[in-house]
This record gives sequence, structure tokens and C-alpha cells, in this order.
Amino acid sequence: MSVAGATLAGRVALNEPPELRAHGYVEEEWFVAGTADAFDPDGVRIADDVPYLTRFLLRRPAEGSRASGSLFLEPLHMIGEMPATWASVGDWMMRSGHAWVGVSVHNSSFGELYGFAGGIEALKQQDQERYGPLRLETYHRPPRLRSYPGPSTDSFALTWTMAMAHPQGHPIMADVAQLLRTSPELAAVAAQRIYGCGASQTAHFWSLFLDHGWHELRRLSDGAPLLDAYGLVVSAAPAHRPVDAVLVNVLSEAEVVGTIVQSTMTAPPDSDVPRVRGIELAGAPHVIGHDQVERPVDDHLHTKEPYQAVLKAIFHALDRWVREGIAMPHVPLIARDPSSVDGIVRDEHGNAVGGVRVPWLEAPRAQYLPRCACGPTLGEVVPFAPEKTGRLYPNDADHERRWRRAVDRLVEDRLLLEHDVEPLLQLRTSGEPAAP
Repeated sequence: MSVAGATLAGRVALNEPPELRAHGYVEEEWFVAGTADAFDPDGVRIADDVPYLTRFLLRRPAEGSRASGSLFLEPLHMIGEMPATWASVGDWMMRSGHAWVGVSVHNSSFGELYGFAGGIEALKQQDQERYGPLRLETYHRPPRLRSYPGPSTDSFALTWTMAMAHPQGHPIMADVAQLLRTSPELAAVAAQRIYGCGASQTAHFWSLFLDHGWHELRRLSDGAPLLDAYGLVVSAAPAHRPVDAVLVNVLSEAEVVGTIVQSTMTAPPDSDVPRVRGIELAGAPHVIGHDQVERPVDDHLHTKEPYQAVLKAIFHALDRWVREGIAMPHVPLIARDPSSVDGIVRDEHGNAVGGVRVPWLEAPRAQYLPRCACGPTLGEVVPFAPEKTGRLYPNDADHERRWRRAVDRLVEDRLLLEHDVEPLLQLRTSGEPAAP
């Protein structure tokens, strides 16, 4: 089996984009080369010791004295090399002095199925001279099962073909983690703790990593784990619970009711041994707080509320659990009702009961649906009629009190950081939806 033998093939760029420079951060791009076995989504070996050449992006404090010692390690998404976790909580990482690394682990096989350039092929189209030498092998192995297609897609085939886009991905990610821990060339990173993170497809990447035993297989020379925690967002938790790492699984309401695949999900039960937390975001769609979600679109108001503020507090708590031993808070899951049309309890306004209680649900002026009729990844907001809003809140002060109470409760429950309190208070008047 291929184990640690990867080498850094050189730093190819040192950048200071304005959004990073403002926080005292730099971005480096490194090539990494080695050999890695290839596996199918069931963990069955396809090939041994296959050469690879890929790259990773590193974002870190320019001054080593600012480094926290915590590093978030993320596979870049097969669609457009998207850095999903960085996009959601990158500003919090920079305020905290954390480092982030995004690794290109995907070949172009998934994009070819759906008619777009994905994985390293997207990089090659962007800059052939720079990225032309990158190599991640492609293997064609059809799904071993077929599920009922349902209204849109075959769920099993979808997750299978996504995973076939990174047949060498898990050993490559372990190689990069080991280099980040041990390479003198990366000493400026000062990585004392590494947290695997991802959202949707890249969170599923880590679930397979855990379920196929890579956490236990690849170790530091003293036997310690390469990764200290896993933060997996809007994707099902793995079956495996590592005994020497934190596992946090965050689901939106969309996964709970099953808006994309023909199955519902439940966040794992909390445990302190092993260290596990399951958290569900009531009212949230699969795409959480994405800046590119516009509203209104096609006469629909899409959910654009800043659930990422809660994600920042969750990742902050994950870091403290590893670093200081302070256990993360417990959060009730979304209430279930098997007799309801979508399997969850809804209040008199049609909003989910339970889960993380954000102010737009505790002081609602709209119904928040986890799926819009125009697509399975976006949520829809249905504003209340003015008459209903008037009955609920006879004056604006009534609404303000309920909203502020909800924000204060999030802070008390360690689900909101002080830095994000004022923006959430201001959202009450600046961000409430209006009918299109």
C-alpha cells in the first residue's frame, strides 16, 4: 500500500489578495507529488502506487506570531474548485489566526458526465502552462447499486460518481496532512492541530475517509493521529466514530427532510466519549448563506439568512474542544413527526420546531422552506401577509424584543460569537424579506 512518501514539488506562487492582505494573511500555492493507491467508493482497491501530481492552496497569517496553531484542511469541491468551508467561515479563521489549506483531489470524471470542466481539468483550462502537468488518474467503475430515480436523480449513482472523481483522494489528503505536520518547508504554517472540514460533497469525502479507516491507518511517527477533528456540514455523518478525534456533523433542514437525495438524514447523537456532536439548522437550505443567491429570482424569495454566523460559532467551539478540552454545547435536534408530510414538527407558521433557534424563526415574519420549487439546493422564503405580521407584533418594539432575546440566547448557548451579535441585530431591519 502507498503510505507517506509524498514530496513537495515546489511553491509556485505567493499571493496577497486584497481580502487577505486586509487581515494580514498571505496565500501560497504548492505542488505535491507522490504515489497513492486508488479506491472505489466502497473502499475496494482499484490500483496500487499510482503516481500523482496535484496542488494545494495555503492561507496563513503573514506573521508567524499571529498563528493560532490550528489548521483547517479541506478538499476543494469538484465544481469549480470551490472552497466551501473557507467561503462560509474564512473571515472568522483570519480573525482567529487559523490557517486553511484547500487541496485539489478531483479528476475530471464527474464534470465529464454532466458537461462541465471539473476538478483539475478546470485548472488546466484556466492556465494550461501552470497546471498542465497535474495528474490525478481516472477510473470507470459503474455504481454497484441503482436506487429508485425519484423526481430528479438516482441518489446512489450520484454519490458514487462523485466519489469516483477522487479515487486517490484519501491517501493524497493524508500525504498533505503529514507534510503540513512535518515538512521544514512548511514550518511557517505552525500546524499543531489539523481539522478536516467540508460541506456537501467535500464533507462526504471525509465521511468515506473515516469509514474506510484512513484516520487509524495513517499516523504520525509517535502514533498520534494526523487529524484532530472533523467538521462535516450538510452531508450525512460517517458510521465510524474515531476515538481520538472530535466529530461534528451539521445538517440543514434540507438534509433532514431530503430535498436532494431520496432519503432523510439525522445528525448523530451527542457523545463525550467518543467526542461527537450532531447539530441541525432549522429553516436552512442545503446552500447556506451563499453570497451568490439572489432574491427575488423567478418570483421566489430565496433563503439568504446568515446561517454561517452559527457555523463560525460551531467551528470556534470545535477548536476549543480540541485545544482546551471544553466540550461543545448540546443542541436539540429538529423535532420529528412521522405522520407529517415531511417528517418534522412545524409550528403554526409552518416553520420547523427544534434545532438551532435563529432569530428569524423565533421572531418570524415569514415561513422558511428548506427547498425552493425552482431547485433542490435553495430554500424559499414566504413572507407573512401584513395583516398577520400586525397581529403577531402590534408594534415594532414587540418584534425587536423577541429578536434580541433570540440573539442573546444564541450567545448564551455558544452558538453565536460576540463579533456577529451586532450584524444579527441589524439584520432585523436591514435584511427582512419583502414580497417580490
